[in-house]
Amino acid sequence: MIEKIQRHCFLSIVLMFPFSSYTVAPNIVVATITAGVNPAGIAVTPDNRYAYVANNNNYLLTGTSVSVLDLTTNTLSKNILDASFAQPYTVSINPAGTKAYITNSNGSTISIIDIASNTVIGTITGFDGPSGMAITADGTTAYVNNYGGPGGAGSGNATTVRVVNLNTNLITGSAITVGRAPAGLALTPNGNFLYVINYVDGNVGTGTVSVVQTSDNTVVRTITGFSGPFAIAITPDGTRAYVTNFGSNNFDPHGSTVSVIDLLSNTIIATINVGIQPAGIAITPDGKYAYVTNYNTLYANPGFNNLTAGEGTVNIIDIATNTVIAPIIVVGESPANLVVAPNGQHAYVTNYASNTVNVIALQSFTLAAQGRKIQNRFLLQNDIVNQLTWSATGTSLPVSYSIYRDAGLTDLVATISASDSLQFFDHNRIANATYTYYLVGTNSSGTTSTPLVIVVS
Repeated sequence: MIEKIQRHCFLSIVLMFPFSSYTVAPNIVVATITAGVNPAGIAVTPDNRYAYVANNNNYLLTGTSVSVLDLTTNTLSKNILDASFAQPYTVSINPAGTKAYITNSNGSTISIIDIASNTVIGTITGFDGPSGMAITADGTTAYVNNYGGPGGAGSGNATTVRVVNLNTNLITGSAITVGRAPAGLALTPNGNFLYVINYVDGNVGTGTVSVVQTSDNTVVRTITGFSGPFAIAITPDGTRAYVTNFGSNNFDPHGSTVSVIDLLSNTIIATINVGIQPAGIAITPDGKYAYVTNYNTLYANPGFNNLTAGEGTVNIIDIATNTVIAPIIVVGESPANLVVAPNGQHAYVTNYASNTVNVIALQSFTLAAQGRKIQNRFLLQNDIVNQLTWSATGTSLPVSYSIYRDAGLTDLVATISASDSLQFFDHNRIANATYTYYLVGTNSSGTTSTPLVIVVS
């Protein structure tokens, strides 16, 4: 439909110039950073500038470390060495971004790193093979799961979570008894509940999730039906939890699903098929997507020998539909974990067997657009104009927009700055013709959106 606008004169100027900045499509690996031996847990500082990587050093080589990655240059900034490290497994950074807490899975301590100086300034003692830590939003309290370690219950045999006062760096209160081999944990956004995944023995259906009420630190529910649960992530709105079913630590049987928990009813509401041995999981800040690493490391021969790393991948789950969407992202060998940066621009994947971290560019925003035809009358002439208008929501919004006439994105017709009015006028069109445009947004990190198709007829 054509809208007629009566004007005595009409002038529209559209500046057209080539966009020459380096850009990348979303959901591809844009950098690979060398880390230490067997990188496992990873966390990003609140300012998105640095990532801290716990190098598990499963081979017990000399020089166990925590790697500090500079995320502005995607390079290794420093390897922190300290005698307190004992197969470091996870990293948790406090909300203020001043301290990183490293769980020492082959010991009984958590090492505290001062982020300003990148030195270990102390340890918290009294654990049993700690393998995860969740910090409250105010940064005063932490929950630590005891998987079991030497000198304690033994690997995979502990059954407790401990509460830590982060002001005193001391364990407080009694141990919270959960299931066997608690492998990870996560707090709901409001802090009212703690969800603890219990690996148990890695067999099909034996894993559980313990629901802890944080007001009195008691278990109020146990959810069953998991298969070697390995990691958990909760959506920003606090309505769902996503749990990876890795399978057995002996790599047989292996898992290939993600379970979805409704946090209102505390029941499994969906099971999503992903790759082989889903391990790490992280949800984007806007709550739209979950990213899952597939470890894919199996014994090549019967008898539990010749452990071989296959192609590591990352699946993307659309949270609205609980379905896996394209693309499948190829990463390094044995991708153990991943984290999405607070600004939503990148995901960082630790590759346990490759000793690397892959950087994946993400689309952190959503575009919405509409097109219409208008008619401008100048004296005895009519100018048929296609008007495009659009908006962007999300995090790390575009700094510029490119408009193309073709799906191959070769026929660029305009580049619009985000500081300008988000509209474009295409003049001298044909009244009864249909036109198709492709709108692409580019944010400050150079990540481009999937082209948004706008049809004007």
